[in-house]
Amino acid sequence: MHRKYTNKTDHRKMKNGRKLALWGACLQIAPVFALLVAILGPAISIFASFSQLTEFGQNAQESSDALASNMSIAMSLTAIGIIAAFIGLFLGLICLLVALFSHRYRAPWFFWFMTIYSLFSLLAFPVGTVIGIIVLVHIIPRKEEFWCDQDGAEQPI
Repeated sequence: MHRKYTNKTDHRKMKNGRKLALWGACLQIAPVFALLVAILGPAISIFASFSQLTEFGQNAQESSDALASNMSIAMSLTAIGIIAAFIGLFLGLICLLVALFSHRYRAPWFFWFMTIYSLFSLLAFPVGTVIGIIVLVHIIPRKEEFWCDQDGAEQPI
């Protein structure tokens, strides 16, 4: 069963679906970098605070102020990284689901991305498991739709 796009509205909807799918895929990958900030930022900040402790030596007031300042920076970087990662994941998931269900975007790369993403989502119990099952149940029976272009002809992989 191949879907044909016959009018401009369907074609525009497919183009918008492609944009949403690309944005969603990028937003799913981008949180990795935000989590790197959440991990590396505090490590660098703690290293800087301990190096300042050795510089100040016996002056307890200055060393405790420097330590508190660097720990504050470390905690702020952790919070910013985690918040950015969750926002990116949530917005990316919405873009992917809208592209898949509403815009009915179909492309081979999108099928494989959604399959792998859904399999990883199964591990994020309970919400990720539900989303992963819904997406897999939707795309597996419709696999042939992802290998056809808008005219119903087979696309090269």
